[in-house]
Amino acid sequence: MIVPYGGGTNVAQDLQIPTEEKRMVISCDMTRMKAILWIDKKNGMACIQAGVKGEEMELELKKHGVVCGHEPDSMEFSTLGGWISTRASGMKKNTYGNIEDIVLNMTLVTSKGTYKKLYSNPRISNGPDLNHLVMGSEGNYGIITDATVKIKPEPEV
Repeated sequence: MIVPYGGGTNVAQDLQIPTEEKRMVISCDMTRMKAILWIDKKNGMACIQAGVKGEEMELELKKHGVVCGHEPDSMEFSTLGGWISTRASGMKKNTYGNIEDIVLNMTLVTSKGTYKKLYSNPRISNGPDLNHLVMGSEGNYGIITDATVKIKPEPEV
């Protein structure tokens, strides 16, 4: 069993391995996976590694004049990957949406291979969105390594 470790907020107690667990348990430290891989202001998207803490992510995005806007209570400690795997909500959800409204694509590494949609478009209208199976799955399907998220211009006020 592999348990990803990001911000360590542990609100859902997922980092506490049950004493009856018989499988080998490995902790995968995500804290060095915190780069912004690319920003596309024209289409309002950015690809960001999953180990970045929320506050660090917003500071880096603001250097480019944009924001993601997702702001859960634990934003200074929690990570993008943690938000996705717990289907997080934020204080500015009425303006920016919850995490399921913000994430356009993600890379999920599993024991069977890597999952990623072919296109990171703002919206795709065919078929089910498999991202919604991963969101809220608490890491049960694999490890989220990066995500393409919606971004918006930084507000004036």
